[in-house]
Amino acid sequence: MSRWRGLGVAAVALLSFVAVKAVPWALGFAGGKYLYQTVAGSSGPKALTTADVNAEIQKQDFQIFKAIAQEFPDDYDAMVSKITAVARSGNAQDVRNASRQAVADLRRRYASLLPSAPDSNASEALSAQLDMLNHVMARETPATCNNYLRNGPDAIGSPSHDFMVDLDRIGATLFHAFGAAKDSGLPAAAPVDQDWQLVADAFTRNGGTPAEMDAIASANQNFAGLCPAFAKLYTAALSLNGEPGRHIKTALLYELARN
Repeated sequence: MSRWRGLGVAAVALLSFVAVKAVPWALGFAGGKYLYQTVAGSSGPKALTTADVNAEIQKQDFQIFKAIAQEFPDDYDAMVSKITAVARSGNAQDVRNASRQAVADLRRRYASLLPSAPDSNASEALSAQLDMLNHVMARETPATCNNYLRNGPDAIGSPSHDFMVDLDRIGATLFHAFGAAKDSGLPAAAPVDQDWQLVADAFTRNGGTPAEMDAIASANQNFAGLCPAFAKLYTAALSLNGEPGRHIKTALLYELARN
């Protein structure tokens, strides 16, 4: 249990959730083209309006942007305005960077809400991460999967459509958790020793070993079974019900979003 407290918690979060930080990297892809190329390139950058950019985002059908628009409509409008301004005078890379930074800023702004997220939303967000990890484990070598835990999608040479869908879902579920936390009225509570003991017990029941626990807590990239160990950790956390489960899941999500 003590392996996952203090610095160990930070190590867990840094490894297990780094992928979501790269979700905005997907903005602008439509048939393999950037938003800048499909919108600014077709109508002339200086003539762009926020309606043009919004229409292109909606056409691409990324769930993360729908989640932001639903949960934080004013922030979504401000993000579209920022992207439009950059597209009028910048280039494709500038648009990509602006979109990525805008979503990262929102993630950090609302991170402090997560300890009040309902268990259902926290579970959905953690399940999305588990699905992505299972996807990577099934298609990549253990070394590539370990690299994915550290570096996110940059570790995957040629992301498939399914990979992009899973990545998009990670971001969307996180923003839905932000929105649900904002309106939940639930107390914000950090996990206590008993909560960590419960997840450690569940981890062991799921086949987890002390060596795997140490590898997770120490962020040991040389541990060959690191991805399966994290899959067991996610499964263990998801198996916990009630307030202890909510505390563990929201603590992991918070460590992700605040960085």
